[in-house]
Amino acid sequence: MKRSSVRAGGRGPRLIGIAVVAASLVVTTMPSDAVTKVKILPAPALPKVADVGKYSARPNPVAVPAVANLATGQFIVGSGPRMQAASITSTASTSGGTPLMADWNGDGIATPGRYDSGVWYATDVVIGKTPQWKAFANFPGQAGDVPIVGNLNQDRLPDVGFFRSGTWVWQLSGGKTQTTAFGQAGDLPVVGDWNGDGVDDLGVVRSGTWILRVPGVSKKKDLKLDPGATLELQPEGTLGIVSFPFGLPTDVPVVGDWNADGKDTPGVVRDATSWLLSKSLRRLSSTVTVVFPVPSGFTPLVATRATGPQSCPTATPSAERRALALGSRVSAPAKLRGNAKKQGMPEILATVQDGLRFSVTNDLTKRLGPQTPYAYYDVISMHRTIEESVRRSANVALAAAIMLTTTNWQRVQNISRAQLLAYAKWQIRSIACQHASVTPGGWGTTWQSALWASTAGQAGWLLWPYLSRQERGYVAAMVVSEADAVAARGPHYYRDREGKELSPGNSKSDEVSWDLTAPALALAMASDSKKAGKWRRALVGFSIAAFARPSDLTNNVKVNGINISQALPGTNANEDGTITNHNIINPDYQQNVQNLWWSASMLRVAGLSVPEAVFLNSDIVYRSLAVVDFPSPPYAAPGGIVYKPGGQIYYPQGVSWGTRRPATFTGVDSFAALYSAPDTNAAKYLADHARDTRGMQQRYNSGRIYAAGNLEDSYALGKEEYALMQTALAWWAGAVPSGPGFKLDKRTIEGVNLNPTGAIA
Repeated sequence: MKRSSVRAGGRGPRLIGIAVVAASLVVTTMPSDAVTKVKILPAPALPKVADVGKYSARPNPVAVPAVANLATGQFIVGSGPRMQAASITSTASTSGGTPLMADWNGDGIATPGRYDSGVWYATDVVIGKTPQWKAFANFPGQAGDVPIVGNLNQDRLPDVGFFRSGTWVWQLSGGKTQTTAFGQAGDLPVVGDWNGDGVDDLGVVRSGTWILRVPGVSKKKDLKLDPGATLELQPEGTLGIVSFPFGLPTDVPVVGDWNADGKDTPGVVRDATSWLLSKSLRRLSSTVTVVFPVPSGFTPLVATRATGPQSCPTATPSAERRALALGSRVSAPAKLRGNAKKQGMPEILATVQDGLRFSVTNDLTKRLGPQTPYAYYDVISMHRTIEESVRRSANVALAAAIMLTTTNWQRVQNISRAQLLAYAKWQIRSIACQHASVTPGGWGTTWQSALWASTAGQAGWLLWPYLSRQERGYVAAMVVSEADAVAARGPHYYRDREGKELSPGNSKSDEVSWDLTAPALALAMASDSKKAGKWRRALVGFSIAAFARPSDLTNNVKVNGINISQALPGTNANEDGTITNHNIINPDYQQNVQNLWWSASMLRVAGLSVPEAVFLNSDIVYRSLAVVDFPSPPYAAPGGIVYKPGGQIYYPQGVSWGTRRPATFTGVDSFAALYSAPDTNAAKYLADHARDTRGMQQRYNSGRIYAAGNLEDSYALGKEEYALMQTALAWWAGAVPSGPGFKLDKRTIEGVNLNPTGAIA
């Protein structure tokens, strides 16, 4: 993990001085916030999280309430009467004008827009912190005009215009203008598809009475209406003028297809709180009431949701179809079984079980508590940074999935198997739903996002037999999107071939090793995909680059048929396997060699052979933790090996993330016990770090690991969840041998790219 301030604008970790390092080698005393009675209590009664039903496609978009305030840039889109979804907040740049919602690009989802001083602006994103405005049309109005949007010509693109005291002035999407007379001064204009022909029609509201202009009506039996409505035929224009009372004169009129039947019907907003929505023109008295407050300064609007009930509420129809197709091609992984008899594994198992007690309890009663009634919650709006919002939840989801699939979890710490499964699926589908591959404007294809997608994606893959059709699709779309993005941008480097630092003080080994997990997981999930070759090439290229050393530039070694000394444009590791980050030799980043072995294990449990490139320099990097000696001086006292007895960690040049983080190393130790040379004593170090982590956890009765404050661990974006994920991965690595045997692939792999072809986002 790189300091969050580099990417997220937050305050990075304080670099703890070398004087503290020696002190960190001494077992810490009981922190002031620890409890005296060391017994981890069972989880309290947990709320039930919303589940999803059987997948059902919706033939038409459904209208949902929305509000906007251009003074703050907020557009809040809520749940519809037939679906459960958390409110989604998009914050666009603060601007003036009139807020609007429309399907500006024809993808089936209405997104924020505005009219301001003759220019119509739009965004194409459903969610996001800062969607950008782009000019959609130039069509100025006059003082007193009411801006309107509709689709008048079935081209799936909106037309813009104004209601001007009974005159409708339009600029169609092709550039032509159109004028229609309907209504009078003082009327409130409404636009909707009253007859379901795919074209929007006109209407006005006059003191609580709705007057709609319905084309295609030549006789009364052409239109079935509520008994309280009247129909006036205008045969010369094949029009019907429908009038009826609906709502109060003080209500705000809104129009939408509230039940996805292809026809728009009236609605009103009353007292800035209640939305009264009609089901059809035939049954105007039959309404649904939705409580969706309109805060002071906000304007009521109508948005759309395009997918079926209980599906991702922000997916476009095309994204939904693509996701479902991708999910259908995925093969589930081999079943694994953990082994509590191995050294250190009893402590690992207990730590993960109690850590889940802490994280699940914290999520369902505090951090995500208000979101539990919704089948999909608004992941990316939970915290100030996307990293904390997504990665934190992904880490717990993976830990839960590992326990559910490798242990006999029935009821542990008062959490039943059904509860843990429901929680894990809730996290997985919500994270995947809001990925950019499914939701326009969602998270993804940026710095560190491949790691988050791999974490949540592996959780989904492990639970594949338990996922619904749409959940599988969203997970597959997320993983494939990140794998494709990794392949497109190529690996980056710390130093060039001449030794010049390209990113002074910070190796790119962490980013490159994070990234390679996405093509590895995509390949493991869908090895028969047409993209499998691309993912394999990306995995090989990023694996070679991740921990490339200076000697690799001259050693004339071939890896999967690639002469790396000729092909490598730079390096990321020091010759002894250490990693420079935060301007120091940094054990916390040497730990990232785990990502190579993690990727190898994902391929292994899929029954696939592992390219030999995935192991390049991995043993050497692990040795920088377990074998390499750092004499003092020049290094900090007392010197020696990074791994000290009892699970303590020695930092030769200072500490970045905290003085006591044994959990951080449990994952890499467990994988090293599978793949590194015996003389690294990986199994022994795993046991040491597992016991120390367990001892830290047993200071509290909640299942947490760290003391308050930043001394032990300063990672503010989810330290408990990160420690939980690492210990859970350690357990999973220990279970890998119970699955398919290991197969090494030494074949020549053509077309591997070792050069950066795109910027690190």
